[in-house]
Amino acid sequence: MVSMTATCKQRCLIVIAAVLTVLVSELGISPLSIFAGRALAADQSGFGEKKVVTTAEGALKTLKKHFGKKDVVIGDIAEKELYFEAEIKDRKNMVIDKVIVDKRTGRVRSIY
Repeated sequence: MVSMTATCKQRCLIVIAAVLTVLVSELGISPLSIFAGRALAADQSGFGEKKVVTTAEGALKTLKKHFGKKDVVIGDIAEKELYFEAEIKDRKNMVIDKVIVDKRTGRVRSIY
């Protein structure tokens, strides 16, 4: 393990603070998005939006994008404290999966 002196730690923190200041002021990136790991994330399909999802409509949009090419129906969306929960149904209205959309990251994952 590498040992750092107090002075070296202070210098590292100063550099980090300077970089964050530039990102926030020059690029218009939210400080919260930096700490959530979404500062430079592109809008890609995959596991979710990689952005904050604050409404059920936003969660529905994320789920439609995520399941867009699959032959499924997105059921009712329930809002929980940290996520939205939805049932994924087949065309015969049978539940085939239950997923959540994380409010902080927009990540979609199965909880079934």
